[in-house]
Amino acid sequence: MVFFVYFWQSYYLYHIYTKNITKIKKISSFISLYFLRFNYFLYLCQKFVLTMKKSLSFLLFLLLSISGVFANKYAMKSEIQRLEEIINQRPYYDRLKRQRIDSLTLLLDTAKTPYAIYKHLYEEYKSFNYDTALIFTQNMHDEALLMQQPHLVAEADLCRAFVYLSGGLFKEAYDLLSHLENLPQPTTDNLSPTYYITYARLLYDMADYAGGNMFAIYNQQANRCMQQLVEQSSPADSMHYHYPTASILLREGHHHKSIAHFQEALLDSRCTTHDQAIFYSSIAYLYRQLGNDTLSFRYYVDAAIADIQSSTYETVALRMIAEILYQQGEIDLANKYIHLAMRDAQRYHARHRQVSISQLLPIIEQQHTQVLQQHNNLAYICLGISIFLLILSAVFIILIVRRTRKLHSARLMIDDINQNLRIANTVKEELLSTLLVGQSQYLNAVEQYQTNVKELVVKRQLSQLMTIPKNADAKLQRQLLNRRMDEMLLKIFPTFVEDFNQLLREEDRFVLKENELLNTQLRIFALIRLGIVHNEVIAEILDYSINTVYTYKTRTINRSYLSSDEFYNQLMQISSFKSL
Repeated sequence: MVFFVYFWQSYYLYHIYTKNITKIKKISSFISLYFLRFNYFLYLCQKFVLTMKKSLSFLLFLLLSISGVFANKYAMKSEIQRLEEIINQRPYYDRLKRQRIDSLTLLLDTAKTPYAIYKHLYEEYKSFNYDTALIFTQNMHDEALLMQQPHLVAEADLCRAFVYLSGGLFKEAYDLLSHLENLPQPTTDNLSPTYYITYARLLYDMADYAGGNMFAIYNQQANRCMQQLVEQSSPADSMHYHYPTASILLREGHHHKSIAHFQEALLDSRCTTHDQAIFYSSIAYLYRQLGNDTLSFRYYVDAAIADIQSSTYETVALRMIAEILYQQGEIDLANKYIHLAMRDAQRYHARHRQVSISQLLPIIEQQHTQVLQQHNNLAYICLGISIFLLILSAVFIILIVRRTRKLHSARLMIDDINQNLRIANTVKEELLSTLLVGQSQYLNAVEQYQTNVKELVVKRQLSQLMTIPKNADAKLQRQLLNRRMDEMLLKIFPTFVEDFNQLLREEDRFVLKENELLNTQLRIFALIRLGIVHNEVIAEILDYSINTVYTYKTRTINRSYLSSDEFYNQLMQISSFKSL
């Protein structure tokens, strides 16, 4: 194509040249400009291709990075789920620990030489409860002195030094271990590994705690302790050869070799769940130093799980998990686990762990507070937008249904009024009927009484005045009147007895007799609820003295758990017409 264009241009130029030289010059300039623009176009195309290559490379790198981040997040989430399942089971593992302790404690009553039981109890408590573990080391010491066994005394002191170390009492642990430098026979071989491991751990912790120039000094001393243990052991003895070897290599910076030795130590049959937690934590630390956060986090989770399964509260793993989560931006989870770590350290009384956790905890809490504030701000913004949209929608809806709602509200109001009127009319009719009947019965009784009295007086049968029929008895009429009054009051307040009893203490509530509607106290307070509050009026209605009414009221209020004012407020809240 390019060749064809070039050929056509050449022919055209030759044709023009034969006609007009001036035109040839112009066309020559045009062609030059054309080729310049064409070359520039090719340059732009080349730049575009190079830019696209760089963009594609960057995009590929970005995609790989994002995929790596998501993979890391997914792996971390999976480990967190595994840890959460075990955390939820912590009460179960602690209960198993308590059961073992209780079983051992029962054996103390029958044991002739309880040293071995004291030791077992120390093993259960040494990472579970600092104070109790310390007590049992003292019991071991006292029993060993009674048994006159120097090697057992040394063993008890080693156990006590371990507890001091776990509790962060470095000086006390150092002083005690210094006195045990020359271990007694015949069990030197059995005690030496424990001595060297405990002494080395003390020096390692002192190095980490002191820092600065003292770090190297304590670190070297700890390595010498571990080296002595290595020289006394063989590769076949995984716990006492691979573990100290791994510790030395860790401090010397040989991370991969250290990991290999820790993994060999994990294979030892004597490796307890607590030992596993220590080895897992060390491997996790090494992987973190190597920059492999995924494996580091997994092993820290393994360590935390082992700690929980062994009911160990003197731990490191949870704090490190919180730190990694914080660095990964998982602030909520980091805040949760740093508080769990602090709770465990405080429960065990591990002072140095509390100090270590306290350095990180306020940082995470501050970040957590900021995140919560950001979430709250975002929530407020979303809420504001939602409210605005809701209001906007409501305006249109209100404009459409306003008239309908007004009519509906008016109809409901009318229905309520009519219902209340029907209820009031019903009650009024029943009360009026009751009053008329009662009044009629009372008048009939009075008339019959007068007639009987007149007949007896006319006949001069005065001795028979006392035998007038009972229906003229004033006491009976009062009872009938009270009965009708009770019926009327209960018509107005159908659940008065139940509601009133709720105002009294349970043991002081009224229990009515058979066929009894209201007793005197309930009748008085029913009249008060009706609006008759003056003692004089109540006394006249019930045919009591004012003092009697006052006494009944006072005694009843004293049976309530409420104050006098609260009692009357609650009394006036008792509803009427419930059953209508």
